[in-house]
Amino acid sequence: MQTIDYIDRRVSQFINEYNDEIEMEIIKYPDHYKVVVSICQEEPPFKDFIEIGMDRRSARRAARKALKGLYLIAYCEEKNHYFF
Repeated sequence: MQTIDYIDRRVSQFINEYNDEIEMEIIKYPDHYKVVVSICQEEPPFKDFIEIGMDRRSARRAARKALKGLYLIAYCEEKNHYFF
């Protein structure tokens, strides 16, 4: 199995407008960026969601893709009717 070494890795946490803590990990590889975002509440109401976004040129665009997906699965009540 081939391994790919990353160039840089950063992790940050912030509170969003729904008062949930979001953890964002930005990983820079030689040829792309990968962003992993998650919500994991340890107290009620329990939430546990994770999403990944990738972009060849921009960490910001990768983060937008990941956050958009995370918000769809975490906060869209009727996601099955509109998005899938």
